Amino acid sequence: MTDETNRTIGGKSAHPNPRRATVMNCPYCASENLWPDPETDNAWQCRDCCRVFSVKLHGQLPRGV
Repeated sequence: MTDETNRTIGGKSAHPNPRRATVMNCPYCASENLWPDPETDNAWQCRDCCRVFSVKLHGQLPRGV
């Protein structure tokens, strides 16, 4: 997708969602062209590889592991 296409699609201008984990790169193609998915409350769109994904934290390991 081009920058012009990205400007015509909503996303980052929306209010931040505290339930959406912040990611810096797409786990599939490593792109930084990520936008909140307006149809899924906790997901991200990668506009380079056209995937929608979410991140889930399962917990923390105890220290010393």
